[in-house]
Amino acid sequence: MNVKLGDRNLGWGQLPRLLEGYGGARPPAPPWFIRAQDMPFERLTFAVDGCEIELICWGDRGKPGILLLHGSMAHAQWWSAVAPLLAKDYRVCAMSFAGMGGSGHRAAYSVAQMAREGRAALEAGGLFDAVLPPILACHSFGGKAGCLIAGNEGGERLLGVMFVDSFVVPDVGIGNAPPYRSRFYQSEADAIARFRLSPDQPGAEPYVLDAVARAAIRQMPDGRWTWCFDPDFFAKLDYANGWDELLQARCRLAFLRGELSDIISAQDEALQRRALRPDTMFVEIPNAYHHVMIDQPLALVAAMRTVAEAWAKEREP
Repeated sequence: MNVKLGDRNLGWGQLPRLLEGYGGARPPAPPWFIRAQDMPFERLTFAVDGCEIELICWGDRGKPGILLLHGSMAHAQWWSAVAPLLAKDYRVCAMSFAGMGGSGHRAAYSVAQMAREGRAALEAGGLFDAVLPPILACHSFGGKAGCLIAGNEGGERLLGVMFVDSFVVPDVGIGNAPPYRSRFYQSEADAIARFRLSPDQPGAEPYVLDAVARAAIRQMPDGRWTWCFDPDFFAKLDYANGWDELLQARCRLAFLRGELSDIISAQDEALQRRALRPDTMFVEIPNAYHHVMIDQPLALVAAMRTVAEAWAKEREP
């Protein structure tokens, strides 16, 4: 089927399911990833507008802070290959928006509410405890909330916002999402085998994809398994594009684009370069598709560290 974003068609449901051949077993993983998954973390919850929000944190309070926002129908642990590596020098927190991951579901959603959840996560994770202001990093649809946080009151409290292959351009609607619906599976292995990316892409590390898939499912009281996200999220969403707010950004901006991404084109980047504040940074991740943290996690960590260090240097006396 075709899924549209603006005026472009995105493939969905056309590529083989990468995890289907593992029968529920974990794919072989390199030592660096195994060490990253073994790193201690905190799982916190906090309430925003009456809904419990999930927050996972790595690293010590008092270190410079980074808050990670995921894309649509995803969850905090999409960053599980990236966050532990950043936590060597940072206090890193990843949240799940309402309706996704381990967070509660709502009767209605909005991008403005997602931005409120992000602001509350900065406080709940202790990311303002360091001398240096925190950084926000947003993947894909999470960039809409990132735009509102950067451009509205409180944006000046951030060191900067990184947009990781996030479709941030003017006057583009939400498009049509894949046909999400409640699906149920008889075993955990069945659910993991059915996991696919949205949009599809040929590049993905199976061991990262497996970790993401395991965190995307939950077991029901009757023993069956299902996805964590609210399948009606987009039907209940009050959408905001965020471009106008981003034009008024009160902090530094950086755009990290996958070289092979179907979401962000060279033309989109050219528009961003013309319109946004002149100190905005642009970085292309080689051989990366849209889901950069799944196909090129180490390159993404290196890029994020480089941008963060550059911003920190500007704050030095």
